[in-house]
Amino acid sequence: MDEDKRVSIPTTDTPWQPPSGALTRPLNRKAEEAAWGLAQSEISRRMGFRIANIGLLIGENIISELKELEQVCAIPNTSEWLLGLINLRGNLVPVFDLYDLLRLPKTENRRRKDMLLILGEGEKAGAILIEALPIHIAFTNEDKLEIQPVLPDAIQQFTSIGYEKEGEVWFNFDHFGFFESLVKKVAA
Repeated sequence: MDEDKRVSIPTTDTPWQPPSGALTRPLNRKAEEAAWGLAQSEISRRMGFRIANIGLLIGENIISELKELEQVCAIPNTSEWLLGLINLRGNLVPVFDLYDLLRLPKTENRRRKDMLLILGEGEKAGAILIEALPIHIAFTNEDKLEIQPVLPDAIQQFTSIGYEKEGEVWFNFDHFGFFESLVKKVAA
């Protein structure tokens, strides 16, 4: 090959970062926001799911997982809203039906689409039956509600700040406190 036709590859003096360093490096917040399309006035981008007409937001940095509804091991003599337990990688995870607990209307084709949304991990995990996939929602300061609407008693104290986005209302959801309260109800 002719020397003038060779292509030189640019080099840098900076050595490559090892994979462990790349995975633990701090994220560039502005680049992350640009990638998500977040404007300066937006305060967060969260995952949310619905139980009937109640929109609940999964806490930031909370591990969550979707799983198809499979075999649930029923627990005799418990409330109908406790569907039973599943084995998730060696951990027994309770499965809750919030439609029954909160006495919310069920759709006709509900059982054909059910999935489990598992919140938390290990011994602190709990699963909730959901009809539709969770979605990403970006909120701005203008979306924050000044008053909190009344929700069913079983969930009211575990919801906090509310947001309204495109005509839908979403609440921060304290799933740890909620699951603990349900465990106390089952034990009583």
